[in-house]
Amino acid sequence: MMSPYGPFANAVHTVKSLRKIAAKYPTRMIAIALSVLTIVSITLFWPHDDVRGRSFAALIAAYPDALARFDDQTLYWRDGTAMPLSDGKDTKSFEQRLRHSSIADQLLLPYPRDLLDNPPFLDADPGRFRNSAFFEKMYGDCEKGEVSRRLVPLTWLPNTWGKIVQVTSINGVDRRLKAVSAEIDALPAGVKRAAYPIAGTYNCRTVADTGLPSPHGYGIAIDLNLDFSDYWHWRPHTGHIDYRNHMPIEIVRIFERHGFIWGGKWYHFDTMHFEYRPELLNVDGRRTQ
Repeated sequence: MMSPYGPFANAVHTVKSLRKIAAKYPTRMIAIALSVLTIVSITLFWPHDDVRGRSFAALIAAYPDALARFDDQTLYWRDGTAMPLSDGKDTKSFEQRLRHSSIADQLLLPYPRDLLDNPPFLDADPGRFRNSAFFEKMYGDCEKGEVSRRLVPLTWLPNTWGKIVQVTSINGVDRRLKAVSAEIDALPAGVKRAAYPIAGTYNCRTVADTGLPSPHGYGIAIDLNLDFSDYWHWRPHTGHIDYRNHMPIEIVRIFERHGFIWGGKWYHFDTMHFEYRPELLNVDGRRTQ
């Protein structure tokens, strides 16, 4: 079976080896050092011309109404706006990429297509690197009231829960979440119970551990039932983080089919969290099955 990481397989193998060391020697300094080595390792194995090109092409394809094209250095929007793809800092640490992400950084870590045979490797958080300028250009700045004017209501699980939630209409996120709702509503009662009551959709706030704008502030994310959720930040830890998950895979697959990534595929897991990021699910023209 082909690795879900494709051409990143060598980097993933290196990082998994580092993860074993971290588990054996869970001290803070080693964990920090391994975080740096993780990103450096992936960067070294990054096939710049092929995979990066396909990743940027997937970005354009994911948002055709907003994005026009790209070249070696620049992303061009349909309204004429030009944004740099990279900040030229290819050896940033995990924390630096998390807090100061370029558009290229957003696409650096591959999102696993298949079920997780093992917990995510050290600092593998595909989708957590977010360039704030990109997302504010796409969806608006919630603190300036730019997001709220594009929010629309939809009924979440109308046959089961029936409460109104709000998400953005940009990029058809509302239509896609409505389709997700309909499919989850048809699941067996014991499975769909993890999908309600929800913990929230639109919320103009920051991410708890970084202080950066949350995807909830763009109206593109939903958090499901807290009783079925696990979040790495809820428990104190030193060194390696022990993975936990109680979210049914049937729900995960539905969200992924409609362009939403799942926080349960992150090393810093957030299993209630789903976020509209179709570019990470369609890098080579095929979506997660």
